Amino acid sequence: MSPRIVVGLTGVLVLAILSAGCAGGAASSAATVAPIQPTSYVVKELVTTTTTIAPTTTTTVPGQIVDPYQHTIVLNDNPSYLADLYNISLAQLNEANRSNPDYSVFPVGGTVVIPAGAIMPNAALVLNSQNASSGSATGCSVLEHVIVLGDNPTVVAEQYSISVEDLARANATNATYLSFLLGGTIAIPVGDC
Repeated sequence: MSPRIVVGLTGVLVLAILSAGCAGGAASSAATVAPIQPTSYVVKELVTTTTTIAPTTTTTVPGQIVDPYQHTIVLNDNPSYLADLYNISLAQLNEANRSNPDYSVFPVGGTVVIPAGAIMPNAALVLNSQNASSGSATGCSVLEHVIVLGDNPTVVAEQYSISVEDLARANATNATYLSFLLGGTIAIPVGDC
């Protein structure tokens, strides 16, 4: 047989099979879905569950920034200097400021984002507490914090993970604490004070 005849016969055979499957006429328009009776299904009450997830614990270093911080650019600031000042890598500083237009120009008065986890400048300077000078060992030490733009008692207390009351108690005789002037220093109690 020639290839044309074989192809022609194959096409006729396929058409015949498809036509036979579509019964046509009134038989093809009959409903094929059975109605659902009220007893055909079961209604179940929704079960609710409560899952308790343990809070994540983080260890912070005194002076560690918990949330990103806005540093106001002053004369002679540059990325390397700020990375060293806040004890972070230059890559971390670059990542935190990738969409900050001030970061590429560094204008005095502009802002730079300091990422969470950085350490506030001068936080490592441990001052002598009154208890330590009297010779009693109580496990209390005091850090010095230099007030920067945006600081207030609540912000500083959160940065060092202490209460505002403890901060106020440690600075009861400190006039700078009452005014919160930029560049002034306040005491940060650490340990059992």
